[in-house]
This record gives sequence, C-alpha cells and structure tokens, in this order.
Amino acid sequence: MTIEDLSPIEDRDGWIGGIESIVIDGRRWYFSFDYSSDLVLSPLIDDEATMAQFASRHMSQRDGDHDVAYWRELVADSVNLSDLTEDAEDREYTSERLAAQRLTPSDYLSYLLGAAAGWPDAPFEDEEFRAGLRALQIDDDEADYDFIDVALDALGSSDSAKADAGRLLMARFIDAFLDNAPGNWAVVFSALRA
Repeated sequence: MTIEDLSPIEDRDGWIGGIESIVIDGRRWYFSFDYSSDLVLSPLIDDEATMAQFASRHMSQRDGDHDVAYWRELVADSVNLSDLTEDAEDREYTSERLAAQRLTPSDYLSYLLGAAAGWPDAPFEDEEFRAGLRALQIDDDEADYDFIDVALDALGSSDSAKADAGRLLMARFIDAFLDNAPGNWAVVFSALRA
C-alpha cells in the first residue's frame, strides 16, 4: 500500500487526531483517531512510514500541522501506548479470537468498531432490531450505542428471550460495522463475518 493509494475517510480530512495501532494475525495496523468525536479518521495502514506520510498530509494536531518526522514518532509510540485502552491484550487479535468475539466483543473492540463505522443509524431503523431493544427494556426511540452493554449482559441471561434479543442486537451491530466500515476495515476484520 502506497501513500498514493490512501485517502482519508470522507469528510474527515484535516481533522485533529492521534495515532493508534492494533495487531491482527501478527500484522500491525496503524490508524488515525479523533478522540474528541470518537471517530476513526483513516483506513488501516500496515507500514510506519506510510502512516506518518498519511498523517502529515491529512491530519493535524491542536498546535497545527506537522511534518513526517513528527508523525513518525507518534506512529512508533502507538506500538506500546494507546489513548483508547491500557490493556495491551485489547490490541492484539487473531482471526479465531475475532470470530469467537463476533457476538461478545470486548468494550475496546465494540468501541473501535463503532468508531470505525461512524456509529451508523441503520440498526436503529430496523424494526426487528427495535423489537430486540424493547425486549431488553431499552426505549427504542431514545436508544443509542449504550445498548451494547445491556445486550452483552443479556447474552449471559438464563431468560432465553433476553439472550435471543442480546444475540440479535450484537449481530446487527457487527453487521452494521461490516456494512459501513470505511476503507479496508471490513476486510481486515472479516473474521467477524457470520
């Protein structure tokens, strides 16, 4: 992947953000993140130099624009540091682990997937999804992505109707990510497909 092949996510060019990274099947991927809006700003990039070039062209910091050398330091720091999680295990996955977490993603993973997809409205517009929200006593007219915690709790319930509703909501959440993920995010996280 070269810098010429990469574009920022639509309407997110020039935003203020930082650099994060994640490992999938032993391969490190870098991405830019806007912490103030909870949104991913870039495709996943598997090369430090390319990520630094991307950031210098398409990102900013609170004090303005910076050169590639500045961004290269932030890219290198993202290997060991994250502003999204303190747990290093949250940032390393295999395809098998992703597949196992399809309906039970960790807090970090569910947050990252929502941020990459741009927190789409599509699930909330689906009547079956709204019925699942109501089954878990979530007001379907006021619902937001906080439903994830309730749905995950319901998966462990002895009440089969609640567990079914939790499964439905989480499956629709993952499908919404895969349908709305920008750039190569859906491909890199394809192990989440049912």
